[in-house]
Amino acid sequence: MFTSCWFLPLLAFVAAAVALGAAEPESRITVSSEDTIVQVEARANALAITSLKCSQTGFDWIAANAEPLPLPLIQSVEVDGKAVPLRWQFKQATVTEGPPKQHVLVFVAENPPLELRSIWTAAPGPGPVEHSITIKNTGGAPVLLPLQKSLALNMQATPGHTLEQWWVEKGSNTPTPAGTHRTPIGPQLSASLVSHPYDREKPRDPIPWSSIQDVEGRQGFYVGIESSALVRINVQAAGENERVTGLSVGLGLGATDALESEFRTRLAPGESFEAPAVFVGCYKGDVDDGANRLRRWVEKHVRPQSQLNLPLLTNNSWGSGMRVDDKLARQMIDSSVEVGLENFHVDAGWFRGVGNWHPDDKKFAEGLAPIADAAHAKGLKFGLWIGWTQGGHQPGETGKGDVLSVNDPAMKSWFTRDYPETWRNSDFTGATACLADPKAEEWCLRDLRRCVKEYKLDLLEHDQVMIVEQCSRDTHRHTKSPLDVAYHAARGYYRVYDTLRAENPNLLFENCVNGGHMVDYGVVRRTHYISITDTYDPISNRRAFYDTSYAMPASMCECYVANHPGKTLANFVYMLRSGMMGWCTIMLDMSKWTPEQRAAGKKQFDIYKKTLRPLINNADLYHVSERPDGQRWDGMLYVDAKAGKGVLFAFRGKTADDKHVFTLKGLDPAARYQLTFEDGSSQPSVQAGAELMQNGVTVTLGETESSELVHLKRQ
Repeated sequence: MFTSCWFLPLLAFVAAAVALGAAEPESRITVSSEDTIVQVEARANALAITSLKCSQTGFDWIAANAEPLPLPLIQSVEVDGKAVPLRWQFKQATVTEGPPKQHVLVFVAENPPLELRSIWTAAPGPGPVEHSITIKNTGGAPVLLPLQKSLALNMQATPGHTLEQWWVEKGSNTPTPAGTHRTPIGPQLSASLVSHPYDREKPRDPIPWSSIQDVEGRQGFYVGIESSALVRINVQAAGENERVTGLSVGLGLGATDALESEFRTRLAPGESFEAPAVFVGCYKGDVDDGANRLRRWVEKHVRPQSQLNLPLLTNNSWGSGMRVDDKLARQMIDSSVEVGLENFHVDAGWFRGVGNWHPDDKKFAEGLAPIADAAHAKGLKFGLWIGWTQGGHQPGETGKGDVLSVNDPAMKSWFTRDYPETWRNSDFTGATACLADPKAEEWCLRDLRRCVKEYKLDLLEHDQVMIVEQCSRDTHRHTKSPLDVAYHAARGYYRVYDTLRAENPNLLFENCVNGGHMVDYGVVRRTHYISITDTYDPISNRRAFYDTSYAMPASMCECYVANHPGKTLANFVYMLRSGMMGWCTIMLDMSKWTPEQRAAGKKQFDIYKKTLRPLINNADLYHVSERPDGQRWDGMLYVDAKAGKGVLFAFRGKTADDKHVFTLKGLDPAARYQLTFEDGSSQPSVQAGAELMQNGVTVTLGETESSELVHLKRQ
């Protein structure tokens, strides 16, 4: 969302630059990926980023003749309630060859004793350069730290070129009519993108990613924040006479100027504050080209790795709501096998009550393990929904501690506030425990360990609010600052999942959080896929995928396919394909399918496994239409340049136009491609790559709300 900016510190850079230029750098480092080259200088008491160059174009986004502007380090701390000014001194630079290669610039302060580490990381291959800052209390007394931002950049603009800022919304409850934002940058632009741990809906949160596109220069750069806490990306333009001359970009914890000014975090002796890791990457081409480079980096270096052939075609019980029981689960397992699905997932409704994550004896008399055994016996993986931060009103047996409850005397302080005796949880949502409380964190980890083992899980889905930003307790790790509450709650969440993944390296993790309310690069480091919206009709799925796939790998973008079959078989296939561009989860009662629908579904799932999944994993993705609106045509294109294959997803909305031309991207202009139409809407043809990228391919569909898959193969 857009709020007032925090750029007063950035404007103060100009004065700081004078002092910076007076001293020779004590260390210079160059950090580079295949795409991005960053040069950093460490001075006596400051950092300066002196170059941000695109290796593909040679363009340096930081003007060579400009005085380098400093990345501000915190200037004071509080000790025993008194402000103490800091004097940082550069100590040393170290390098670890990796991969990934990592440079560390170390600064120290003597009073109070602190150590600040500026960490620059670059992995081989395409993608960005990362930066993080840690501040360690090396003394013997506790200190209070103000806010340390993660990164600040001062960029130049090419005279006469148009710049655009791009960002995308979280899919949340349902995608908005906007979703993907493309804003021309004028000299008055002052934009702030604030991402909450749980999307605020109005206005809609952004995914913490943004791209700056030089339209005429056919190049750009992108930035992102690897945190699930309360974070902010700021972009401010400078210029005169309607001409943009430069940009200031800031990233880190944040929300409003007031909250950032009030931020304090406690550091006991030996403890460290870790400013969120951030990244910056350069690219040649348009925003799709930059997004493709970023997605490959996320898949290889951020997302947890798996030996499985992901994404898995999944059958989820939520199509029947809370009614899931032993009989229905076994029926769904059989249906999954019949149509070729690969993972059976039990959603909410299996447990005794919120916070009591044990099977309901009335629904699963023998527990969940026999359901897992039945799924495994038929070659399926078994997944389970757990809203594990949610506490209910019913406590467990006294002293047993097996139920997370606001009315358990030992647990009451784990929650963000006291709840009245009359408070009641809903069917699957309760009060959120603050994971900044060590005991709450410990309980959640212990109970998840039990669930994974007892229920024989291959996949764990978490739902509901995971990370809070408001908490009234003074016994937790955080201060009263909402930024610090979210920071420590996020770290608690990370510790739970990092430990669980280390102990169960083959366990898959799904991030739901009410479908698209928590979509960020911090959660991407802990989960294999993300539910991108909580509305499951074809147009909502395509809108959410269109938006999210700019910032996230397509293979991580999960669409739930609910029951919107339409009147014809073409409408039914359109429904399925609208959820098959990334991770596809079926969330409907397949027992109600007609024989024709069952055959069509089985065929589409077979196409997914044999043709679409390899492209989802290996190909570049291009947005080859305007954002879906349900009326006009829309489409997405995968192109695997190495394999010489691709597929165009073409969708006709309610428009009366039965033909549409899709201009393709990412092809070899000198090559010729064979085009085949999966549903036979047109005859096969062979066309040159240059022609397809200039004149496009025409798709003809006779029915509204229908679709086609156009396969491409290089000759």
